[in-house]
Amino acid sequence: MSNKFVDINMKFNIMLVMFILLSGCHSIAQENYNIRLIPEELKENANAVVRKYNTTVEIHALNNMSITQYKIITVLNRFGDQHVSAYEHYDDSRTIQKLSVLILDQNGEVIKKYKKSDFKDISAVSGGQMYTDNRVKHLEYYPTSYPYTVIFESKVREKSTAYINSWLPIRGYYIGVEESSYKLVNYTNTNYKFKGYNLGSYNLNFEENDSQLVFNASNLKAIKKESMSPDFLEVMPWVRVALNEFELKGRYGKCEDWKEFGLWQYEELLTERDIISESTKQKVSDLISNLVTEKEKVKRIYEYVQNNTRYVGVQLGIGGWQPILASEVDRVKYGDCKGLTNYTKALLKSQGIESYYTVVFSDKNKKNLDKSFASLQGNHVFLNVPVNEETVWLECPSQTAPFGFLGSSTDDRDVLVVKPTGGEIVHTPVYDETQNTYVATATISLKSNNSMIASFESVSKGIQYDYQSYKENLNSDRLEEQYMRTWRYLNGLKINDKKLSLDKENVVFNEKINLSVSNYTTKAGDKLFVPLNPLNRLIEVPTKYADRRLPFETERSFLDTDTYEFIVPDTYIIEYLPERYELSSEFGTYEIEIKKPVEGKIKYTRKLMLKEGVFPKEKYASYRAFIKKIVKKDKSKFVLTKKES
Repeated sequence: MSNKFVDINMKFNIMLVMFILLSGCHSIAQENYNIRLIPEELKENANAVVRKYNTTVEIHALNNMSITQYKIITVLNRFGDQHVSAYEHYDDSRTIQKLSVLILDQNGEVIKKYKKSDFKDISAVSGGQMYTDNRVKHLEYYPTSYPYTVIFESKVREKSTAYINSWLPIRGYYIGVEESSYKLVNYTNTNYKFKGYNLGSYNLNFEENDSQLVFNASNLKAIKKESMSPDFLEVMPWVRVALNEFELKGRYGKCEDWKEFGLWQYEELLTERDIISESTKQKVSDLISNLVTEKEKVKRIYEYVQNNTRYVGVQLGIGGWQPILASEVDRVKYGDCKGLTNYTKALLKSQGIESYYTVVFSDKNKKNLDKSFASLQGNHVFLNVPVNEETVWLECPSQTAPFGFLGSSTDDRDVLVVKPTGGEIVHTPVYDETQNTYVATATISLKSNNSMIASFESVSKGIQYDYQSYKENLNSDRLEEQYMRTWRYLNGLKINDKKLSLDKENVVFNEKINLSVSNYTTKAGDKLFVPLNPLNRLIEVPTKYADRRLPFETERSFLDTDTYEFIVPDTYIIEYLPERYELSSEFGTYEIEIKKPVEGKIKYTRKLMLKEGVFPKEKYASYRAFIKKIVKKDKSKFVLTKKES
C-alpha cells in the first residue's frame, strides 16, 4: 500500500465517487456559459464565479511531469479582474506546450481569442530580483464591459517533480465556485502523499488508489473577507501533494520525512559550497583575534557580512534553491538570502564555528512549515548558530537587523534546520508581552487658548522595535507625514523637532519629539475640556458583523505603558478628573489612572496589554466589545475651570 494519508481531524465527510476529469479538447459549443445560468447563491458576495477549474497532474517519471489546466471564470465587476490569473511560468526545465484564452460576453458568445504568441513575456520576478532564469507569459486584457467570461487552457511540461501543484478549490475571497477538480495520475513506482487542510465544512469529494488521486468540489459560495481573519490558507480548504522521491533540476531526492529531506538538501544543495580562500580566512581571523567568547566572534563576523555585502535577488541554479558559491559572494560582495546565509556560514566555519542553514516561510503573518508533511516548503533562509547553551539566529540578508534578533517575518514558527545528519524541525523564538513593549512619557503644557505643547519620548522593544525602527530610514518630510497619519485625530498638529535613535546592541528604538497642537482642548464658557490621551489612542472599533463566518486572530502580544504629565494654565483650576478604570478579559487588560501629584499638575498613566491568539468566531462580539470600551476610555477628558478674577 502506498504511503498516502488525509488529515481528517475535522468533520470531513469523504465520499468515494466516480469522477472523470475533462481532458484533451474542450468544446464550448456543447456548453453554455451565459451568466444567467450561474446559480444566484453563487453570485451573492461574489466579484467572480469559477464555472469550472480542472487541474490534471501526470507524473510520467521523476524527471517528467505534465500539468494541464482548464479554467472558466466569469468576472462580474472590476474587482473580479484580479482573479483571472491567465499566465504560466517557464524556465529551462519547464516548457509551455499549450496556452490559450477565449473571452466570452455575458451571453456566452466568443468576442476575443488569444493564442500563445499573444501573451506578454516578462521576467517572473520584480525589478529588485536582478538575476533570474524564471519567466512568465501572461495575458493583458482590459475589459470594456462587465460581466465577461474567460476560458483559459494551458499545458506545461516540467522536468522537476520536487513541487507538485496543490489543490485550492477556493482561490480567494469574493469568489463563488460552481466546479473545481484536481486529478493526480502517477505512472511511476514511487509513492505519493497528500494532506488536506480545513476540509470539514465544505462539499468536497475524494477518490484514490495506488496510482490516482481525485478531488472534486461543487457549489461553494463566495466568502466575504472579514477583518482580523487568519492567513487565507489557515481557514480555507486546500490539499498539499508531494512525492516521496523526486528530481529537482537533475538532482534525485527523497523526502519521506524531514530528516531525510534535510539530509538531501545538505548533500545535494550545500556540500562544497561553503569554501572560501585562504586570504579571506586570514582576514576573518584577524578580525576576531582580540575577542574571547564564541558569541562575540559570531557577532563580529555577522556585522562584517552586514557591512561588506548587499542583498541582490538571485533566482538561478537548482530551482532557485541552491545558494551561489561562498567564494563568489566573497568576490562580488552581494547575494540573495541563500547566498548571504551560506557565505556567513562559510566565514564562521573557517574559524571553527558551526552553524546551520535554515529554511523558513518568511511572512508578517506567522506561517509554519508543516512538521507532519515533509516536502519542498519555505521561501527564505537564515542561519542557526548554536553557541554554548544558546541558539543565535542571524538574518544574514539584512544590513540592518540587530544581531540575534528575529523580526516579525521569522519569529514564532516551525522552520527546517539543515544539518549534516539530516533535517530537524525547530521553533523560532517567541516574543511575548514582556518583550514586545512600548513605553512613552510626555510633558504636556496646556494653554488657555485651547492649544498645547508636548515633549514626548518613547522606547520600543521586541517586535515593537521591528514595527517602529523603519522610521529611522525615512527622510524628514516622510517622517513628518508618518506622524501626521499616526496622530491624525489631533487638530492643528505641528512637529517642531524630532530625534530618533537605534540601539541595535540592546534592540531598542527611541523617539524624542517636540510637538504642538493648536486646537487641543474644547472651551465651554469658563471650562476647558481636556483629552487625557493625546499620543497613543486606540481609535478604531473592529468591524461589526451580524453573522461572522471566520475565526479571528490577534497577531502578537504586546504591552504599552504611557505616562503623561499635564501642566495646567495658571488661570485655571482642576474641577473634574475621571476615576481609575480597569478592564480585564481573555484578550488582555487595560487600566488608566489619573492623579493630582501637586497643585496645577495631573499625572495620567495608561497600560494596555493585548494577548495573541486565534479565537473562534463566536468570541468576536466579546472581543469587539472589549476594544470598544478601550476606544471610549481613550477619549476620556478631564475638566478645568477658570479661576475667578
